Amino acid sequence: MSFEIIVKPISKFKEIIIRHPKNGIQITICTQGGLLNSWKLQNEKTNHEFIDGNDFSNGWENFEMNGFKSGKMSPFSCRLQNGKYAHLGQEYTIDKFYLGAHALHGIIYDAIYEIESTTSNDLEASVILKHAYLGTDRGYPFPYTIQLIWTITIENKVSIQTVITNNSHQEIPMMDGWHPYFKLDDTIESNTLQFTNVGKIEYNNDLLPTGVIQTNTEFDKGKNLSEIHLDSCYILDPIHPYCILENVKFKLIVHPEMNYPYLQIYTPDNRKSVAIENLSGVPNCFNNKMGLHYVKPHDTFILKTSYQIIIQ
Repeated sequence: MSFEIIVKPISKFKEIIIRHPKNGIQITICTQGGLLNSWKLQNEKTNHEFIDGNDFSNGWENFEMNGFKSGKMSPFSCRLQNGKYAHLGQEYTIDKFYLGAHALHGIIYDAIYEIESTTSNDLEASVILKHAYLGTDRGYPFPYTIQLIWTITIENKVSIQTVITNNSHQEIPMMDGWHPYFKLDDTIESNTLQFTNVGKIEYNNDLLPTGVIQTNTEFDKGKNLSEIHLDSCYILDPIHPYCILENVKFKLIVHPEMNYPYLQIYTPDNRKSVAIENLSGVPNCFNNKMGLHYVKPHDTFILKTSYQIIIQ
């Protein structure tokens, strides 16, 4: 039995539902933001939603205030100090969303993507989305095209490949990230988090890197998240870059496969989910240069991460 792909309008954009009728796997991709808004497993043994997503029944308007859930962060992610940076001798100031004094989560998190293609068979299904950013924000006047390739397999593994093409006549600064919130239970108190890192990025009170890299082994062997509050960035161990979130029922394996060497972990105040954010650079990297990538004219920058849910 093959995967099914259903496209339906919602508000001013579309939902792409990919499901396997036999084993009950189902994901929902939104063409606004290009994001993963739902990941369900519904069969005779399990009925669970793994993504703490967005309620788009009344449109997009509350996306920012609800935490940018699942958002695509490009051409920068997390915080950009005062929304300012310099590139090739010129200073720029971002116009897009600010939280307090600092620009937050990039420019195209609310972009409308076109559906380029969909494919499905017995083993997997994919959808390819595409958006052309025209350089409309005065703080980032560099046009580029972004292509998102979402794939789900019969093993309940979801992968997302991002292909960024520089359409400008000059090289452009680029950082990329995702902002999904995962939930394995009603709260995260029973969850254990495990990953190995080669350094933790020290933040100041504005959650901007100070330049100091701290030694950290807190999650090397797994640690229960009960009463732990995180908004922290780590340099992943390149030999073992996996991040595992699990409880007695489910295990989530996050595998940054290409060009995501940093991991941001955030536990929201409601304690219902954990944001596990794969990043190509650290916050404010347009200024501190940690992980900042430069894309040459008409060249591409390719990134990929994957997520797999296993029933314990």
